[in-house]
Amino acid sequence: MPDIDPQIFSISRPALANYRAFVQRNMIVETYRSEAGQMISKGSLHRISINRTAHGRYAYRFGSGAFRKVDRPAFTLGFQPANVALEVDGDASDYISIFQPTALYESIGGNDFDPDCRNEEGLSAITDPTTLQVALSLALAIQADSSDPLLMEHLGTALACCVVKLLGTGPTAGSPLTSGNLRRVIDYIEGLLGKSDLSIEELAGVAHMSPFHFSREFKRTTGVAPHRFILERRVERAKLHLADGKRLLTDIAYATGFSSQAHFSSVFHRLTGMTPKEYRRSVQP
Repeated sequence: MPDIDPQIFSISRPALANYRAFVQRNMIVETYRSEAGQMISKGSLHRISINRTAHGRYAYRFGSGAFRKVDRPAFTLGFQPANVALEVDGDASDYISIFQPTALYESIGGNDFDPDCRNEEGLSAITDPTTLQVALSLALAIQADSSDPLLMEHLGTALACCVVKLLGTGPTAGSPLTSGNLRRVIDYIEGLLGKSDLSIEELAGVAHMSPFHFSREFKRTTGVAPHRFILERRVERAKLHLADGKRLLTDIAYATGFSSQAHFSSVFHRLTGMTPKEYRRSVQP
């Protein structure tokens, strides 16, 4: 299990099996099978949980309230607001848990998204196909050891948008991405293509926007999501290095911001239909 600072999120729970996790500065994603028993948790992050198998027995309470016994069929989404204690008593089930900062949800839902004021029954819902697909994509990425931080951040923002909508609040409107800000963002990307931890949050700061609103406006303006745009620019930069034939594939991978040669080769093949070696042969005299 990751070493989560108890000042950020404190959680005690039954024994876990098949545990996998992805941890970065603005999100934690876990997949596991929880044995029967009690969970007690509270922290400064919102926690989203989706049980991938049905519960036969499930009861919960927020704070010091009374326990409620509820049906929890497979793929029920639970939302535990930050700074609210949750206690659960249930039988075994497979889970996906995602921990995310409150600022992300405030940037998406604005003042209309206030989970502290919601009825407790409103903090759970059967997941719709889109929300489920995003959550499963996060889970599959960490189970396959292919968790690209930039892609995970993009999926995390998409999940937060889905959760806000699922719990009854639509995303807030915002200012458009101006041509000047777009140019600054693109120049920033071009100058830092070799930075492997380049993030949507970082680019949003360049544009003076929230990460969610920036992602939406960037795709509306350019036709592609920021994550896809960065990958395409990295591949184009890699093509230049491959054409001059002076650098090893591993060096090119790291120089263009990929986490490994395998990651570089996988993305390059997906976007061009050729492996880096095949492309190099095709452009060499």
